[in-house]
Amino acid sequence: MKIFKLIAHQKHFSEEEIILSSKDFPHVKVRDVVEIYHPDVVGSRILLQVHSLKDDIQTKDTISIEQSIVSLFQLQIFFGVHVTVVDPTSAALDSVELTFKDQYLGRSDMWRLKNFLIGTCLYIGKKLEFCSKSVRCQVHEMWGQGERVACGVITEDTKIVFRSSTSQVYLFLQMSSEMWDFDIYGDLYFEKAVNGFLSELFAKWKRHGSNHEVTIVLFSRIFYEAESLEYFPEAVRACLQQDYRGKFYEDFYRVAVQSERMDDWACILPQLKLLFHGWQNSVLGYHQQNHPGVNIPKGVNSCAAQGNFLEVLNMSLNVFEKHYLDRSFDRTGQLSVVITPGVGVFEVDRELTNITKQRIIDNGVGSDLVCVGEQPLHAVPLLQFHNKRHCVASNDFSMPHWINLSFYSSSKRIGYSTFLPRIKMAPILNKETAQHKNKTAGLLSSKASSAIKGESSLPNSLFDYDAYDAKVFALPVSRTSKVQTLMRESRHRKTTTTDTNRFDRGRGNGRKSRQQDADVSFTSGHPGDGLSSSLISAPTMFSCSLTKTPSVTIPKRSAADDSFIVTCGATAPHARVRRPSGGEERLEDRRFSTLRVVVGSAGSPCALGGNTVTTGANPSTLNFNPSTRQIKTGRALINPFDPSRVTIKLTSNRRRWTHIFPKGPTGVLIQQHHYQAVPASEEKLTSSSFGVNLSSTNLDSSSGGGNSNPKGRQRPMNRSLTLLWGATGEQEWTPALTTGVDWKSLTIPACLPITTDYFPDQRSLQNDFLVSEYSIIPDDVNSISVNDCGQQQKLSFRRPLETKEVFLELISQRLSQGFQLIVLPDTYSTHSQEYLLSIGRIFHKIVLKGSTITVTGYRPRHPYPTCNIHYRYRLQTPDHLTYEISWVDFNAEKLENYNWNHLDHYICTRGDRDFALTEALKYWRLRLCVLPTHDCAFTERILRFLDTCVNRVKHHNPTKKPRPPAPTLFRDRGGSNRIPDRPRPRASLVETKSLHQSSGDHGLPMADNQFSTDECIYSVTRIRVTAGSAAIVEAMKSPIGGITFLEGKINDLPPYTFISYEAVAWLLDQVEGITTERDAIELMQKLINERHVCHSSGNNKIKFCCGFYLFSLVSEAFTPGCVSENFDCEWAEVEFENSFPPPCASSVLANPEPAKYQFLIADPEEFRSVASLYENRYDQMLRYKSCNLDMDISGKSERIEWGHLRYQSVFYPDASLEFIFQWVVCTGPLVAELLQNWLRKAQNCGVNLVPIPCDPFALPMSHKADPLRAPIFVPLNISSLNCDGRTFFEEYPQDSWPQRLLLFQESIARHFGFLPCSPDPASPTASSRANVRPPLPPLQFIHTSGTVFVLILSSTSNEKDVVHPSPQRPQRTNSNWPPAVHSPTDPSLTLSYITRHVVGRQKWQQNQEVRVGFLWAWNSMLSKRWRNPSGPVSDENTGSKLLSDFRKFCANDEDRLKNYWIQALDRVSSGSS
Repeated sequence: MKIFKLIAHQKHFSEEEIILSSKDFPHVKVRDVVEIYHPDVVGSRILLQVHSLKDDIQTKDTISIEQSIVSLFQLQIFFGVHVTVVDPTSAALDSVELTFKDQYLGRSDMWRLKNFLIGTCLYIGKKLEFCSKSVRCQVHEMWGQGERVACGVITEDTKIVFRSSTSQVYLFLQMSSEMWDFDIYGDLYFEKAVNGFLSELFAKWKRHGSNHEVTIVLFSRIFYEAESLEYFPEAVRACLQQDYRGKFYEDFYRVAVQSERMDDWACILPQLKLLFHGWQNSVLGYHQQNHPGVNIPKGVNSCAAQGNFLEVLNMSLNVFEKHYLDRSFDRTGQLSVVITPGVGVFEVDRELTNITKQRIIDNGVGSDLVCVGEQPLHAVPLLQFHNKRHCVASNDFSMPHWINLSFYSSSKRIGYSTFLPRIKMAPILNKETAQHKNKTAGLLSSKASSAIKGESSLPNSLFDYDAYDAKVFALPVSRTSKVQTLMRESRHRKTTTTDTNRFDRGRGNGRKSRQQDADVSFTSGHPGDGLSSSLISAPTMFSCSLTKTPSVTIPKRSAADDSFIVTCGATAPHARVRRPSGGEERLEDRRFSTLRVVVGSAGSPCALGGNTVTTGANPSTLNFNPSTRQIKTGRALINPFDPSRVTIKLTSNRRRWTHIFPKGPTGVLIQQHHYQAVPASEEKLTSSSFGVNLSSTNLDSSSGGGNSNPKGRQRPMNRSLTLLWGATGEQEWTPALTTGVDWKSLTIPACLPITTDYFPDQRSLQNDFLVSEYSIIPDDVNSISVNDCGQQQKLSFRRPLETKEVFLELISQRLSQGFQLIVLPDTYSTHSQEYLLSIGRIFHKIVLKGSTITVTGYRPRHPYPTCNIHYRYRLQTPDHLTYEISWVDFNAEKLENYNWNHLDHYICTRGDRDFALTEALKYWRLRLCVLPTHDCAFTERILRFLDTCVNRVKHHNPTKKPRPPAPTLFRDRGGSNRIPDRPRPRASLVETKSLHQSSGDHGLPMADNQFSTDECIYSVTRIRVTAGSAAIVEAMKSPIGGITFLEGKINDLPPYTFISYEAVAWLLDQVEGITTERDAIELMQKLINERHVCHSSGNNKIKFCCGFYLFSLVSEAFTPGCVSENFDCEWAEVEFENSFPPPCASSVLANPEPAKYQFLIADPEEFRSVASLYENRYDQMLRYKSCNLDMDISGKSERIEWGHLRYQSVFYPDASLEFIFQWVVCTGPLVAELLQNWLRKAQNCGVNLVPIPCDPFALPMSHKADPLRAPIFVPLNISSLNCDGRTFFEEYPQDSWPQRLLLFQESIARHFGFLPCSPDPASPTASSRANVRPPLPPLQFIHTSGTVFVLILSSTSNEKDVVHPSPQRPQRTNSNWPPAVHSPTDPSLTLSYITRHVVGRQKWQQNQEVRVGFLWAWNSMLSKRWRNPSGPVSDENTGSKLLSDFRKFCANDEDRLKNYWIQALDRVSSGSS
């Protein structure tokens, strides 16, 4: 073989990975895969793909490889190498892991990237780019032929796993009673969790460059020693809950870190230690501290098994399932980690378990459980259901496959021994202690404690426990049935296990089964469940003492079908049987003779036919007469110490996450943090036929070497069955299996895979599913849309999607909503393309045949029943002084109700208004708020922002440099009929100055040299308003002194188009007799009525309004009446209110200086007008409009992408302006680029652009609220304003006190730099505003820096209306003011209910005015890239100072509040005089 010399080149020389000469390699073609290796060096092999061949290489027999690749694979330059062309199929990869950072990648983006990579050769560490370098990721790990490899080729069968280094991570630390216990090395379990696990985790984050957005929460459950609710005072009952045993408890949550990003998390560990030292006093003594002298029952911290484990998972799920809201573009992925001192066993509620499982699986959220306790000798995680029937001998269990379990072991070792105990020995208890433990222990029953006494006799016992266990864990059979002859039992030898089949006679068929999945639930038997009475004996009591014997419940057959199938399991794994030919065979290897317990409906009657009893994989059929009912379906008892003997029916839920696991040498999916103890002689060492074996180069040494025992049993050959235990369903559990820590999942969490491999068979589809089908013909739909639009609309009409584009986009949208592609053989046919997708129990089949797209949906015939769990708890977040009362609802989403037909037609029509986006479609969105900078002309800059950024008006002047912001109200635009190089002439210097002086703060700042003598040369004479409409129109067209006209972004605007705000400014400047904004608007409306001016859409019914509205002069090229329906879809038009204040003010209402003191207006009529304008103003702020938004402004995507922009239709100069991005068809990084483009243009326009959350205050009554967030209540000490026993508003009419108080609070907010902002239209506040219409609603404000929100609590609002809005306006009376206190047991817990309990019950009783105040909330959407360094609040420390100053002011510290009140009185009195 020919040898070539190897040289290296740098990236700046060539971007190619390998450079070959076409003369030296005539047989090599572009995209061929070549293997390069040194002939005498072992392991230095690499695969590279040829992207181009060079003809101008001077050196002969030389190849060049990029320098970083040479270093990575330790190749030697200037040495000889062999170069051979490799068949890509021989180098095919089984799975590839790609990592990315500081990006948001949707699931549809991952699928498109996967398709882009097919046929690509990869190597470890290779950096990949997609969508014109907008999407960036790196190869982290590759698997092929059962082991890690260094390079390979991606094929259509390769599984792509995406892992994110910047995810949203919730760390929950369970502060159960075991945290204060010592482990086997003498350390507290808290020290093991914090100093051990968290310290190592944070170190790995730092080492691997992970920059997650982390929230750390400490939680506990406190049980109270009380028999009834009467033992608790009224003030402490708000969060009390009662479990199924009648015990009262409260759950406490302490948020230590909230949505933070740090390069080094080691600084958080001391903070956690401080919380630990004061945890007992703060939680157990909470009520005593807030209610001294009141007799309160004693509280006891629960053990880990009885803790609120599922509740914390659901609280994170309430946040994760709203991932499409408040979309962040610098993170991807969601992970919830619970750190517990327990061993993975929990007592849970069945309904909550079902909800949790469904939500975790449907939302594709990673859930990790890290136990710092010792790993038990039975399979975990193990969930014990609450025994609400109070049957002592019956306990239902579940082995959740949707929890990724890890056990953390300390690195400490005992010097004199290498033995690692797997259990923690129970301490010797005296009688009193044992009685106390029985009250709180999770798995220890009253009968179990008495059975412990017999433990000492266990080693010397003559009882055959193995034979007894075999009898217990056998299936119940009928005593008179021939089934008893299927297997004979042996009672004498301990090495022989007994399997006995019994069938329950006494159970009826009409009994309705509980909501549960058969693949995860099992039950321990009792006499009432059909077990023989001989099995319930003294040994039975012992076997149920320390560890309850679990079992699996076989689902009940329906009343209409009496057929049943039972499969029994053999129990001697190493027993050998003699074949008929004389050879030996292990029972575990006899796939057609293995007797396994089949749980669920695997091999259901619909699959195997009539009345049969199946034993093993080779079924034996028994004749059964349904009328006799001699054989009933019973329960199978399963040994938790050997769950691998149990198989269950394979479902899509079990296979949802399996494609993130690599295949081991035996072809079994493995979890790499599971270690199987096997002899060294049995270890199988293999080498790859290509690449380099990287078995020792995993993320961490503790996560490598996870191959299961090659001789262990694999997944059953029956593809409809899977193993009960484990996330993969293929890796067998044995007592020798040690579970470590899945550091890879905790460091770079995996995203939900885009592929799966389960689809129900045809019989199951017919019997268990409802089918719906519809067809879409995009060509017909789009042809109708094109024919319906006129000539003017066709100019702005967007190109419709082709049929193939619609087909691929329908698949992308389902992937985005959590569906997975089902990878099955023979998916494609010659005449059609077909894709199968699934999520949960919902399946879709999308077929493209010709020009028709057919969508077939399969939804379950019997869906899960709906269940809503109301949960109350106490929460303390950062910057809070105590625990607050909060509540949340847990419920699973009904995925089968999603309107896919509507979304598919939305895609086909590119967002036509007939198929607009609705809230139920779960589209992605982001709220943006535009705020003023210091002392800026906000109106002018908002106008410029709408012009250049939002509407992107083109300026056709490429040779001229961009001009700075114009010093006047007018700007030059492309398409103007003026002379571009000449400055705009003014009527006179004095008149222009007076105009700006009358504009107050809304004009641009005046420069000293603004008006030179050269600019006044072109002075023109002002036209009079009496000159007539025609003369005014001609003056507007004049090239000298006329109005500015513009051209549109797509040249679809009529000629002589102008902006209404500039028209008003021109009239005020150039027309005599026009002195106010109202006069200018009336004159322009007159021109519209006389058909001189018309809205640019051609609709002459649109009235003139000041703002960014486009109007045009009527000409031959543009006549009113030809209405463009797409006009408002392409342009964002905003109305400006009070843009030009009158030059003089005759009252406090009109005077800008004392306008913030409107609460002191003495005239009742004038104050009522203020209140009316105030109410109308906030109604206007809730008005929104929408238009189309080009999301891919640079054309980087390979597909057509679009979105929508929702915006406030009315703008006030002293308020913020809001925009909302909405999209479903767009690449995440492209939206991020558009956002960065807006941010740059906003800075050029002199305004601040910040993202804001949908629900800044996270109020519990909002379904979008984060249950781990809460606003900070800042009370307002209005009692300090009272003088000589008189109320500070006493001189004013009493019915105006609430309105005056609200205006007074608003003036305080404005004093600290807050501006009014609109609440989310879907929020409870907005909905109540639209339906209830109280006199003055709760007002929401945002700081000019964008970092803080403030909500003013209106004491006049009926509290219940906020939660339950009424369509009619309620009658209100103000006779009792301040309002009375509501009972804390009121079921309608509302905003005022929170504020009372934030400050403590005692303080509220002493001073009822404490409810008057503000709710303070931080902007959770601001990351470091969004913070404005020049703003008043640029970091957390400055924000904390602002909060401290605001609190001191409202508390009247140093009489600051009182002095503010006196100053307001003086200003108003001096202004009136």
